[in-house]
Amino acid sequence: NLKLLDDFVSKNNKDEIFSLLKETKNKNGELFFQLLHHFTNNYKNHPIRENFFKNRVVLINSFEIDDCNYLSNFFSFYFDNMNLKTDHDSLANAIAKDLENLNLSHFPKKIDFQSFIEFSDFFFNSLLVNMDNKNVFLNSNSAFFEVNEKNFFIYPHTTAAYFLIHKNPFHIYSSLKRKFSSSQEALNKLFNFQNTLVSNQDFNCDYEVSENRQSWNIYSNSWRDPNVISTFRGLLIPSQDLIEKPHESLTKAIFHLIQAGVKVEMNYDLIDQYVLNNKLENEHPIDDISNKERKILLNNFDQNLLKYFNYKI
Repeated sequence: NLKLLDDFVSKNNKDEIFSLLKETKNKNGELFFQLLHHFTNNYKNHPIRENFFKNRVVLINSFEIDDCNYLSNFFSFYFDNMNLKTDHDSLANAIAKDLENLNLSHFPKKIDFQSFIEFSDFFFNSLLVNMDNKNVFLNSNSAFFEVNEKNFFIYPHTTAAYFLIHKNPFHIYSSLKRKFSSSQEALNKLFNFQNTLVSNQDFNCDYEVSENRQSWNIYSNSWRDPNVISTFRGLLIPSQDLIEKPHESLTKAIFHLIQAGVKVEMNYDLIDQYVLNNKLENEHPIDDISNKERKILLNNFDQNLLKYFNYKI
């Protein structure tokens, strides 16, 4: 089958490759893994990878994953009302479900950062093999990474676009402090002092997928990098804009998808309808941060980032 795959690549026969992968995935998970891993590794920069899938992943990303929900729910509402097929999930859930279906005997049960470095291209390709004509929306709070100039978190041939919902980090700290009733725990989460991964998976199975969020500084810098924005078609949306000017923000989001090649049309009435029925509450005021906490925060935040996003306390 590997020889057959190589033969299809040499003849630039995308349809045959896709059919081979899909049929093999339905019949034999172990063989599918060998085929797809061979395809993603040996033909990483081959022209055949361009436009290989009819639809690619739209990634919705935020440091606190719940902040993805407003935009994610909007896309679900919008595409459903446009009679376009979609699949919505968290990235962690989607990968865990896919691995459970494949039931690979040799694959680790704990998917950590090293697993993403080695298999991220496989994960996204494997998900898309199942999706046919569906538009795929995945929520995540992973930082973007690039290792040895060849391994990335996401790849242009499997990613249509990404959205970064960014929030004032002082608000994030205040929110984390209320959540954990501990200023130290809030600092640990915000600056990743304990160097931990985060888990957003609520799908219960043998596989446990953890995401590499890193500190707010590293996380935010990774997604606002001009090269990343340009290569992966990123749009940065302040969470405050979703509260104060939702219609304008959601219109920008649909335009961004259209520019990224997603087959969807603009419908202002649907945006009006969603905004009317889904109002976001104002952020909790930052009135619980002491001068001592403020000093610690300012000493640890990347000042260039605060200036870039225009965030103050």
